[in-house]
Amino acid sequence: MCGVSVRVVSVLLTLSVCLCSSLPEDYVFQAKCQCYYRNGTDNIRYLEGYANNQEEYAYFDSDVGEYKAKNDFGEVQAKYWNSQKEILERARAVVDTLCRPNYQLGKPFTVDRKSQPDVKIVNTKTLDLEHENLITCIVDGFFPPMIKVTWLKNGIEEGEQVTSSALLKNGDWTFEIHVMLETTIKHGDTFTCQVEHSSLQQPVSVNWEPDVSESARNKMLTGIVGFVLGSIFIIVGLVVYLRSKKTMTRFSVVQNENLMS
Repeated sequence: MCGVSVRVVSVLLTLSVCLCSSLPEDYVFQAKCQCYYRNGTDNIRYLEGYANNQEEYAYFDSDVGEYKAKNDFGEVQAKYWNSQKEILERARAVVDTLCRPNYQLGKPFTVDRKSQPDVKIVNTKTLDLEHENLITCIVDGFFPPMIKVTWLKNGIEEGEQVTSSALLKNGDWTFEIHVMLETTIKHGDTFTCQVEHSSLQQPVSVNWEPDVSESARNKMLTGIVGFVLGSIFIIVGLVVYLRSKKTMTRFSVVQNENLMS
């Protein structure tokens, strides 16, 4: 009965007239089998559960080796099943008769299945130099779910400023994750999102260089122009000062010569 859902409808019939005015009640009986593979087929746990109207009342656990009850109705059922030698032996044998063979059937497209990740970097806020920015590394389409994503700033790994989303399921046996870096950006900074995954022969690195915004570019140009103009004024002032000092020195020498004559 494992894996089968049976829908039973109770209906009252008479030869002439139906004496009931309300609709008949529906009852749903379900049986579910699950094989849990811990370290491949070296350690397998088998669970067999039974439910009535979505309420589980009894189950078999291969780690325990017998049926267990979940409510009063299950007490009666579990006690009966545990008293039947053939039923108990069948349940205990499922690890070898069902779980272990099915593992070999499903292994090529589950355990051995690998899908390489796609990696891209986006800046989720308007870039502003010298202020906090949030850069996101989006890693998508990978399987299995174990993955390592590292942020590097100017070749140095970032730690405290890095946060990550939960692992997102795409619904097609692949996963997605977003890893964010909050940092200040200076002109010339470089950023790298590095991804390590079992589907890759070597880590994948995607580089990102900040595209300076118009306002930030204007600020930077204003600063450069101000620095250049300031330097020019200083140089002009210094030249004027040196020339005036040289003129005064010559005038003093001429006066001394006239006095001596």
